[in-house]
Amino acid sequence: MGVLHYDFKGMLYDEWELNRAYTTGARTICEADVARYCSLSGDYSPLYTNALYAENTVYGRPIVPGGLTFIIANGLDCQTLWVDGSYIGLLDQQMRFLRPVYVGDTICLTMTPTAKRLSKKPGRGIITYRICVFNQRDEMVMDGTWVILMATDRDHME
Repeated sequence: MGVLHYDFKGMLYDEWELNRAYTTGARTICEADVARYCSLSGDYSPLYTNALYAENTVYGRPIVPGGLTFIIANGLDCQTLWVDGSYIGLLDQQMRFLRPVYVGDTICLTMTPTAKRLSKKPGRGIITYRICVFNQRDEMVMDGTWVILMATDRDHME
């Protein structure tokens, strides 16, 4: 034991049930989130930061950057502890942004394992997840896939 000991909580490769939807908690996106994202990324598009400009676009008001929607969805996943220690690496991802997200929207993430296979390296497996982000009106705002390398047993957790 000691300060370097940590009891990982993540689900192992075999614990993920194919075609079962796992849903996170929800989170409301605020203006401070957009400001921090723009500051960190350097992306100050007027679609996100200029209300007068944005009101004359098809959106009618500023939108939340797609990258921020993705980052918050990823954080919602991490908060569940589903992949705490069992996550070894992200191998691939694809995203489609289907509807605009606005400041004040509340989003949640659903992860559904759609395929699994063991890696060539012992102690590891690859899981493909369909990911869907929904807003407070149950409208899908983002979907895509994550392909994640996962530990198959506690001895191979990172």
